Amino acid sequence: MNYALDALWWRLTDKDVRALASILTAPALWQTGRELPVRQLLGEQGFRYLLELDSNPEPLKQHLAAEAPFGHRLGFYAESLLAFWLARAPHTQLLARNLPVRHESGKQTLGALDYVAKLNGVCYHIELTCKYYGSIQADPSKMVGLNTDDRLSDKAAKLVKQLALSSGEPGKAVLRDAGIEADKCQSVSLVRGVGFAVEGQAFQSAPLNPNGWHGRYLKPGEGLPLKDDAFFYILPQMDLLAPARVEPEQCCDSTVIASSSDVLFALVEKRPDGMMHEILRMMKPAG
Repeated sequence: MNYALDALWWRLTDKDVRALASILTAPALWQTGRELPVRQLLGEQGFRYLLELDSNPEPLKQHLAAEAPFGHRLGFYAESLLAFWLARAPHTQLLARNLPVRHESGKQTLGALDYVAKLNGVCYHIELTCKYYGSIQADPSKMVGLNTDDRLSDKAAKLVKQLALSSGEPGKAVLRDAGIEADKCQSVSLVRGVGFAVEGQAFQSAPLNPNGWHGRYLKPGEGLPLKDDAFFYILPQMDLLAPARVEPEQCCDSTVIASSSDVLFALVEKRPDGMMHEILRMMKPAG
């Protein structure tokens, strides 16, 4: 699936609102069996609220400014965006964030609950992760980030443990201490990001989501299989969450991409608003 072509991206213009919208509506990169449905997270008035924020993003800007700097850590930025939504959306109530869970002895920290929130009155323990993994054949056991020590298989296994934190006795105790009914709190995941493979590969192997957001993986030494007059945008770390929408002068041609490596970049096209919009995302690893 090419999520970058969703009609939503023709409407939203503010960079931070677009990033928030991606966290809320993007398909899961891989499946945990505990996915929080987009419909639950977005709510009945979610699209309307996103459009209102896009027209007046100041509340979101103020929230982000209060939590900055993020130190070029995409995860911190994503966590802050979701916290804003859970605290402000019409159907949500943020009960706790980054709630530490310790061993019964009190000497060891087992982890932290990313968020505890109510959506339409239902309590959820929510774990968020945003990742960008690729391999030649869309093999989840071989999919890695630009940092090759960052492996999908490792992160997926870690997420299973994080989701279980609130169901163990230490997690339940932490929830009770926070005034939250532990037995009524469901653990759910938000797995966002893009999977990359060479053209023609299907993302069918578990736990990959066949309907996730997918892009193209360029093998080392492989040229761009595109027209010479194509334009691209090299994606900074903090621009990864949503499909790119940038000024023409921020873009480059294929010669720049040919001489670059260890990058994520977007193939872009000009739309009637005068901006360059992402139509395909690519991964070009080192080597």
